[in-house]
Amino acid sequence: MKHKLKIILLDLVYFLLISMILILTRARVGGFLEEIKVYGSALDSLNVNENIQEVQGILSSLNSIATKTYLFIFVLIPLVIFIIYIIFQAKTLKKNKFSYKNFILFSLIPFVFFALTIFLSNIYTLILFIITGYLTFVLYFYDLKKIKIVFNKIYKLFPMYLIYLILPILSLGFFYLAYTRISLGIEFLLILLFAVLFSIIFSLYKFYLLRKLN
Repeated sequence: MKHKLKIILLDLVYFLLISMILILTRARVGGFLEEIKVYGSALDSLNVNENIQEVQGILSSLNSIATKTYLFIFVLIPLVIFIIYIIFQAKTLKKNKFSYKNFILFSLIPFVFFALTIFLSNIYTLILFIITGYLTFVLYFYDLKKIKIVFNKIYKLFPMYLIYLILPILSLGFFYLAYTRISLGIEFLLILLFAVLFSIIFSLYKFYLLRKLN
């Protein structure tokens, strides 16, 4: 029971952290866009032929902001989210002969396809994410030697994988909505309640999978 409570708390903290990072990311990107607007307005007000040095300075600043924005969105944030995923979820899926190294290796490829799907909105990267995510899901619970089970028991394992995929999306989505609520009214409490509920269900579902599949 104590172990279950620990895992439930770890998942709650995990979803709260990811939601907070998404909110801060949105705010920071908004800040970058405001900076670009300011420099863009300054650029519009200048005569290119008469203020060459000032124009070059503004273009240099715009390029610097664009580079920072790119690195922030496409490198830093995905890396931070992946590290948090590894730290928290590896603990909740602990099993015999299961190492952080294996967890990182198993999780990296589907995470890359997931990030590409978010950034590119591409159906092919989404399909690759679902396929590699399913393989990774199976490897969380079975040894590599039993990889054939991916195909032999797809009728059983793939629906389990979809539930494993949907529950955290629901929890994260409700936590994100709760963070973006301005007033602390009934609506906020209901959203937060659903977020916590789906997080707990996700934790209990992992206990079920560890007992059922190992």
